Amino acid sequence: MLRLIEDQAQIGVWSIDLHDLSMTMSDGLLRIAGLTRTGTTNVLDLVHPADCGIREEILAAPSSGLSIQRELRIVRPDRTVRWIEIKADVVLGSNGVPARMDGIVIDITSRREAAQVIDRSRARYQGLIQAIVAVVWIANGDGTHWSCPAWCELTGQSEVEWRRGGWINAVHPEDQPRAMHAWTQAIERCDTYEANYRLRCADGTYRWVSSRAVPLLNPDRTVSEWIGLILDLTSSAAAMAQPAGARLDDLPGSLVRGARALLNWSIPELAAAARVSDSSVKRLEESGGGALRPRTCAAIRTALEIAGITFTAPSPGELGLVYRPTAESEPRAGDPSPAG
Repeated sequence: MLRLIEDQAQIGVWSIDLHDLSMTMSDGLLRIAGLTRTGTTNVLDLVHPADCGIREEILAAPSSGLSIQRELRIVRPDRTVRWIEIKADVVLGSNGVPARMDGIVIDITSRREAAQVIDRSRARYQGLIQAIVAVVWIANGDGTHWSCPAWCELTGQSEVEWRRGGWINAVHPEDQPRAMHAWTQAIERCDTYEANYRLRCADGTYRWVSSRAVPLLNPDRTVSEWIGLILDLTSSAAAMAQPAGARLDDLPGSLVRGARALLNWSIPELAAAARVSDSSVKRLEESGGGALRPRTCAAIRTALEIAGITFTAPSPGELGLVYRPTAESEPRAGDPSPAG
């Protein structure tokens, strides 16, 4: 039975006679240590030089009467290194004096190697996140945010305001409808969340960011939690929001016409979605954003983005657009297909 247990669990048992310090080792321990019955070496003689302090603690245990549970490395006779966990208790003789120390050894090499792989992967992940991401955030399935010191440091918001959904207050007023609409829609659909907006930082300046999140699902397809990233787009040449230095009123009229064509919208339909006049849309398409107040341009752009249009900067000085259909923009039965 002992042999079966030792084989299956990768353990070995041992006992040290404290009168003459002789050590008895089981077959399982001999296999772990790479020793033979004919040899004179015991497992404590194989301790890695870097772990000799632990070896001394084990040898000093009888004088303290304390139990031992430590992890250390051994160098086997074939020069391979194994990680082991040692557990031991001091046993008293009939006279109350420590007579022997009994213990077990567990081969934890595989566990240690797996932990090292995980640690390396975590270090790479954290390094990558630090290089490209300003904030990593987590929310419950219902959208309630977890503690996020990085967000509070970036925006200057309090932890209470962040966790109660006050994140929207740090978003530029012109971008709040688009950001909130995208988040509400993601929660309702249990779908990915993506929104580009200007974020007010702790120093009072605004920076363009991309907020993205994915839902982690339970077996029943309900959302367990959300994990999201805030990417800083201000210094990125590939920013999918506004290009560096551009303003909302720089939006070319031809791009607005193209966006309207992709949505298969008429001028009155765009004006209604943006809550502006038909003439404002016409002036924007004919003369560009400089002909209108920035607030009016922002309303038209927000309406287009909510409907699925994303304005891009493929290269410095250029503007383009991408159409990703949403529930509001999907054609109704009998409607013609959007022009592309």
